[in-house]
Amino acid sequence: MEDSRARRWAIPYHYECLNGRVDTLLARHVNVIRDCRVLDLASHMGTLSYAALQLGAHHVHGVDTEEAMVRKGEDLFSRVQVSPDSYRFEVKDVFDFLEKCEPDSFDTILCFGLLYYVMEPFRLLELMARVTRKCILLDTFTARYAALQGKDALQYYPNVSDEALDLPVLLTSLTQSEKKDYRLPNAFPYKGKQLTLTNFPSRALLEIWFQILGLDFRFLEWDDYIQKPCHWRDLWTPEQKQACHWADVYASEVRVSYRLAPPSDPIG
Repeated sequence: MEDSRARRWAIPYHYECLNGRVDTLLARHVNVIRDCRVLDLASHMGTLSYAALQLGAHHVHGVDTEEAMVRKGEDLFSRVQVSPDSYRFEVKDVFDFLEKCEPDSFDTILCFGLLYYVMEPFRLLELMARVTRKCILLDTFTARYAALQGKDALQYYPNVSDEALDLPVLLTSLTQSEKKDYRLPNAFPYKGKQLTLTNFPSRALLEIWFQILGLDFRFLEWDDYIQKPCHWRDLWTPEQKQACHWADVYASEVRVSYRLAPPSDPIG
């Protein structure tokens, strides 16, 4: 089977997208990366952990449930001769890991592409807020993505409105648990397939959660990479998805990014 990840519509695995994400999500926040203890949740093969180290992180701790990806990351770090004292990768459930951490165990937490895959997204935010001392860098899909998911999205969600998706709502949808290079937890059989649930809060709900947890938050802009205005309905059909630019998900707020800080260390 052909590997299509480099050109997939949402967050492709190609250098332009990767470089843009490193810039917006990490390099512009070097004051909470350099000389810091960084926790990378759902670290996958350690791509962004490596970028954090390149930006001067003191130590990076990656946590992921998929052992094959963790071992691949360890192998890649060894090949490029990253100092073993500067990182650690661990195969573990992120909730189990965070619940056993002491408060302020890490300066900065990276949470990229994870929040929508967990059963309790608010609980994950709560645990991260307890464990971080300085900052959480968050990048996640929103409820708008739920209305676009799958080839038949337009057929299933023809009447979804902007007004509905701008409410403080959480949309839950099904997805296949087996992905190209990782496996989602909490799978169950349904109509002959192994599926799991995904959870997509709207931007409004995310910001209510931040306020409940007392987190100072800043919405991160992607203006340097957005090529044109984009509405989420512009990504509804397979043809629209195939023709889109990777930053369209940010232009349309199908995906959003935040810098979060505890009250003890506000963003300012």
